[in-house]
Amino acid sequence: MKRMFGSVYFLLLSAMLAGCAADGHSRNDNAEASLGELPASFQGDLPCADCAGIRHQLSLLPDGVYSLNTTYLGEGEEARFHEQGKWSLDGSGDTLTLDDGEQPRKWRVEDASTLEALDLEGNEIESTLDYTLKRTDGFVTDSLENTYWKLIELDGKSIDMAEGQREPHLVLHAEDARVAGSTGCNRLMGGYEKNGDSLRFSQVATTMMACFNGTDADVEPRFLEVLEKTASYRVLADHLELHDADGEVLARFEVRHLT
Repeated sequence: MKRMFGSVYFLLLSAMLAGCAADGHSRNDNAEASLGELPASFQGDLPCADCAGIRHQLSLLPDGVYSLNTTYLGEGEEARFHEQGKWSLDGSGDTLTLDDGEQPRKWRVEDASTLEALDLEGNEIESTLDYTLKRTDGFVTDSLENTYWKLIELDGKSIDMAEGQREPHLVLHAEDARVAGSTGCNRLMGGYEKNGDSLRFSQVATTMMACFNGTDADVEPRFLEVLEKTASYRVLADHLELHDADGEVLARFEVRHLT
């Protein structure tokens, strides 16, 4: 009797696992059929009631993560925002949902090259204006190396810099595998080793200036500890994540273009 129960249990478990695998393949096939090859980037300027337009740069990764940069265009300084979350498709593959944990937004998938913004209820926006994003020729992303990465988050907490404070950042120089930057107070330097997605920093040292500002004194030791714990990285369009050995996010950076 026990042997029969075990056989039945094994068959049920096998069926469940096979079903899950089939669902996974189905979702991947569904995404590829609707969105084409991933990763992919989509760009476009959407209408804005009180500005010249809102420039969108949307990047979709194969594992269901998205990165969206929006820039409010107009005279004077441009307001720029970044969000990251999970994307999903409905069963038909016609509606793309972006969910950052707050207000999910929906887009109609016209084809693998075109996304059209929908209203908050997921309905078509009645307008003669253009609400579409077009797929770019290639996946738009910055390179880990030879890029100025400004520190914006440590251990899930945003970095608030005092006025006049030096900006904490990293630059990984590919030519000699050296890292340089600032902790927000002292200059830092050291080496690094990159292999695929793995990343290790070594022999990181800093200058020895006194940090009188409270924010400086707080950020510097946490930043250095993050570099010591870093085991891998991930570039999401123009944002960089440093991960520990368990894959947890230690710090986030954004590109700062100097020219």
